[in-house]
Amino acid sequence: MSIPPLAPIALAFLTLVLSASEVIGASTMTQSEKTATTTSGKTDLEPLFTAVLQHRSAAELDAVVSSEGRAGAYIGSGDGTATGKHLEGTVRWSLWSENCLYPTTRKGHPVPDGLHLCTLNPGGFIETRDGARIRFDGRGYGLRTPEKYHTSMTLVFGTEDARYTWLTHVLGAMEGEFDEKTGRAVWHVYVPADSHS
Repeated sequence: MSIPPLAPIALAFLTLVLSASEVIGASTMTQSEKTATTTSGKTDLEPLFTAVLQHRSAAELDAVVSSEGRAGAYIGSGDGTATGKHLEGTVRWSLWSENCLYPTTRKGHPVPDGLHLCTLNPGGFIETRDGARIRFDGRGYGLRTPEKYHTSMTLVFGTEDARYTWLTHVLGAMEGEFDEKTGRAVWHVYVPADSHS
């Protein structure tokens, strides 16, 4: 699978947040080749997991995290799976967003042509296959095109499980996409290389 065309831009932006450097590299890579190298050569990113997420409910009663401190309007909640070398499990999530057209398109109303930018503020939990519970919180953007949303975020993690406390010391970088017609999102999440050791 190759990275969507906007992914190098998203990775560059998110790597700046992680290391204050710019990302270099080819515009297309296979999933197994997805390691972004900075110009300083000091910080590499490696895949943490790929999550396939599905929107299930627009009812705020179904939110899996509190709305306190969240930016924007409640968009919905859902579930999914995370698969990666260092982390696998099920995901439960909720999303808040500012300037998002998804509620409008969900109701069947027409939306403006062209690009549209919204902010994203998801939160939720990953229940790993080996029994850990990991919280996550994200901040980022969704850029809507006529076909789908291209998304990028910075993620923070929290857990009391000693096997995964290394996640609490790093920022995750996510690039992905969201298909508003199916309610399906794909997140490719990266962390600094060797942060798990």
